Amino acid sequence: MILVQTFSLQQTGATDFDLTFSIPNNSNYSLSYDATKNKNFVTVQLNSGQSQPSGVFVSYTEGYSIYNNLLDITFEQKLNGVTTSKPRTYVQV
Repeated sequence: MILVQTFSLQQTGATDFDLTFSIPNNSNYSLSYDATKNKNFVTVQLNSGQSQPSGVFVSYTEGYSIYNNLLDITFEQKLNGVTTSKPRTYVQV
């Protein structure tokens, strides 16, 4: 299952980063944050009515900041009832 084709993390300031990733054009994503674990999640899933990911990918960029000396981001890819929690990237200062 591949819903996240590529991703990169680029530092844009002392504690700021841009996460750029590409996902199929027939999918969507949402962002969430677990404050108890200081973890960010990008959840990717197919649009309603879709059963297979498209071969056409679209890039998105989201901004993040380090909090408590850590930036931890995990992609949660959901496809046909199965969730895969990868890839994961983190920066610790």
